[in-house]
Amino acid sequence: MQDQTREHTKKFWKTDNYWLALLRDILVALLVVAVIMSIIYAYSGSVTPLVAVQSGSMEPHINIGDVVLIRGLNRVPVVTYNDGKATDYQSFGNYGDVIVYRPNGDEHATPIIHRAMYWVNAGDRLPNNQTAVHAGYITKGDYNQDYDQPLLFGGMPGVEPVKPEWIIGVAQQPPIPWVGHLRLALPTVITPLVKVSDEGQSVPIFNLTERFTLCRLSPLLDYGGFAAGAKLASKPF
Repeated sequence: MQDQTREHTKKFWKTDNYWLALLRDILVALLVVAVIMSIIYAYSGSVTPLVAVQSGSMEPHINIGDVVLIRGLNRVPVVTYNDGKATDYQSFGNYGDVIVYRPNGDEHATPIIHRAMYWVNAGDRLPNNQTAVHAGYITKGDYNQDYDQPLLFGGMPGVEPVKPEWIIGVAQQPPIPWVGHLRLALPTVITPLVKVSDEGQSVPIFNLTERFTLCRLSPLLDYGGFAAGAKLASKPF
């Protein structure tokens, strides 16, 4: 019985039949993709490990068309600008970490990719001197003059301090230039990637039903894809 199984398996892998050969090649391709995505997930701890930037709020350190790898908070902590300055820790050309987060935890809003500037507790003063309703990170785009909180680009509703559970991941340097333009150029139905922005539009990710609003991000694959981000604007990946 075992000998017959081995013989059938051997014939399958060496077959000249067109359909069997096609099935074999598809299985091999799926296996390779599964192995690669498993490795990426093990490293990143995120189901959206890659993001494609489509706007310029993080320039000159992260540019339109860049692809950025992110790691979840189960893999790395967030170092703020203030803490980074005190310890001389830098990421993407400045102190502190760059994070990808959902504004106000809204799963239907486009995620934002901005730098974590400092932490506030409930009752602390926000940049505009209002009172923080809860603890969280104050964030800012490197190219922007103003902080995201409480009113990102004067938008409504206001953006609250970023709770840790709203953070999708911490951006890892260096960014990969230009690759994100492929995602930005292709229609959603063809490209299962992820985009991120910071202009307040929305962008589908993975299953093409989930949307982000940030420094543009978009999904690349149904499992672990690219996202685009940088300037609060988004577009289906």
